[in-house]
Amino acid sequence: MKINGTIILSLVAVLLFFTGCSKELEDTEQKFSARGTSYEMQLPVGWKADKEVRSDYGLQTTFSAEDTKSNSYLFITTTPATEVAQEGFGEKTREKLKERYNYKNLEGIYMKKIKVGEYPAYKYTLNTVYKEKSVWAHFYYIWTENSFVQMTFYSADDNSYEKRSERIDAAVATLKEVSFDEKEAEKSEESQEKAEGDIITIENDELKMETTGVRQVRGTDQQKLLAIRYNFTNLGADPVQPSIWQELVTASQNGRALPVAKLPEDSAFLDVKDLADAQTKMVSQGETVECVVLYDLSDQSTIELSFSQEAFPGRQAARVVIPK
Repeated sequence: MKINGTIILSLVAVLLFFTGCSKELEDTEQKFSARGTSYEMQLPVGWKADKEVRSDYGLQTTFSAEDTKSNSYLFITTTPATEVAQEGFGEKTREKLKERYNYKNLEGIYMKKIKVGEYPAYKYTLNTVYKEKSVWAHFYYIWTENSFVQMTFYSADDNSYEKRSERIDAAVATLKEVSFDEKEAEKSEESQEKAEGDIITIENDELKMETTGVRQVRGTDQQKLLAIRYNFTNLGADPVQPSIWQELVTASQNGRALPVAKLPEDSAFLDVKDLADAQTKMVSQGETVECVVLYDLSDQSTIELSFSQEAFPGRQAARVVIPK
């Protein structure tokens, strides 16, 4: 029996159509590395890695990508696994997300404990705004052998959201830690400590403030910001806010006082946001809180920190070199 050629061609076309529809991932594996650890993963179909990692997301963005068919984006950051405890992480992070994104109820934030291969992980989903558009934010926190990996997907709030969500899950499932170079990790840590600069301590009978690091971050419209991380200790009897730093310390560049800045509302680098928000916390006697203060930068020239002579008599100004 002869089979009509037109029928055969139609069947082939149908098969190709369904094969194309069922494809969830790009064929090519993306490779990236940070702090001595190398990784690989596949992106959702239609997504492309950025040629230059976007720095507007946070302090230590390791990898970034975007969807060529929608306003959807991916940012990946990593830190040593030893720096993030798994115990209690799930609910604590859900609570932080609730506060960060102004949700009234925890139940409004989807949370699930998952496995990425053999790696323990958590996934959270919530609705927010990114680049002035409604998006679904998918946060994945993953402990590999040597690293804590945070993946943040901003997925466009459109008719393809559900299918895109499935593809994002499939992409995350492909993450693998490929190798770990201990010497390179140590070298990276030393380089980071060097970039963070010397510790600056100011203290009187009422309080103690000690810098623990400096970084460059991106603000609104890609404005360069200087982030100074510091520990604040209340030595006095009355509760006080760490934001008193802004009254007692002046940051200047080329003789001009720098304005205090804020992170963009759509910044999702939770650790930085939390530290910045910690400045408004009331700190009791003997309590120490870690914070971040941000300044708008004019250029890359050295920063001078001068201190209130009323609060810290005789304390000379200190210089801070902006890390690249």
